Amino acid sequence: MQTNNPEKQYLLNYSRTELHQLVQDLKIDSYRADQIFKGIYTQLLPDFSGLTTLSKSLRENLDSAAILRSIKQLTETVSPDNETIKFLWQLSDGRKIESVIIYEGSRITFCISSQVGCALDCGFCSTGKMGFLRNLSSGEIVEQVLLMKQRAKLPPTNIVYMGMGEPLLNLKNVLKAAEILSDPEGLAFSRKKITISTSGIAPAILKLADQDVPFSLAVSLNAVFEEKRKTIMPVSTNYPLNTLLENIRYYVKKTGKKITFEYIMIDGFNDTRVDADRLISLTAGIPCKINLIPCNSEDPAYPPSPNKTVKWFADYLHDRGRTATVRLRKGWEIQAACGQLYAKNENEKGTKITFNQIKTA
Repeated sequence: MQTNNPEKQYLLNYSRTELHQLVQDLKIDSYRADQIFKGIYTQLLPDFSGLTTLSKSLRENLDSAAILRSIKQLTETVSPDNETIKFLWQLSDGRKIESVIIYEGSRITFCISSQVGCALDCGFCSTGKMGFLRNLSSGEIVEQVLLMKQRAKLPPTNIVYMGMGEPLLNLKNVLKAAEILSDPEGLAFSRKKITISTSGIAPAILKLADQDVPFSLAVSLNAVFEEKRKTIMPVSTNYPLNTLLENIRYYVKKTGKKITFEYIMIDGFNDTRVDADRLISLTAGIPCKINLIPCNSEDPAYPPSPNKTVKWFADYLHDRGRTATVRLRKGWEIQAACGQLYAKNENEKGTKITFNQIKTA
């Protein structure tokens, strides 16, 4: 649980329970752990100097042993309508990630990354072109939220793991970060308002069900015919639709929760009546909502469905008993919309995980 300084502990990697143990190891009274935790998450302190509930000598001791920040902001880009802000961050090892604030009426959504790059190489997604460099630590995930909360001046209404990376291939750190963010003694963020998204890592969905994970789940479906899905989402070669949907049915039965299906709409590819009928058939009996997202790819091979097609598709689903919503293309002008996040990491090429590796990731 360290950053680039091996002498200092990165406290955002620590749950409240772990922080109690660390404080004891540092020969500090255990009750101080709660004061430190509250300072980190309710005061958003970047260092220990503002933690005035502690004596100066104790703050100095902590400063010599630990840090509260390891991420540096490189750029901030604001959309023309001022409703989307994209951040480029540099991690302690020099690698880069992006995350996004989205304003929509009274809603403020923080879209956070879970990995540097992504191994799954979905055809329409810019992040996949980076390849996979490494997982983020739980603290690096948490810090994105703290830094964006400082910028937004308001708490988010939703936190979504829909930035860079496949969250279920970094499941341990993703879940730990979500637990830290929802700790009642810290940010106390609603667990139901934290959404973990996946491209379809089917075995991990079973884990979420069996562990009764309290957070929401979204699955990127994007095509309803196997061969089509394989062409845009190679993960479907390893975890075909029938397996994925079988595990989703297990998840909703075991947990009693609804899930969200994300459906990227590509002109002429997956937006016909045949596709809509198949989507209705595949989701029969699954408590869900379907999020329709006009494709934001920079690649001309993946043009977005026209607005009138998206509206027709949504109405068609709704008239046949499905809850379907259309996600606005927030931030597409600044490459901050779904599928557009990309951070160049100089002199380093990411890897693509083979399907055998995905099985054990």
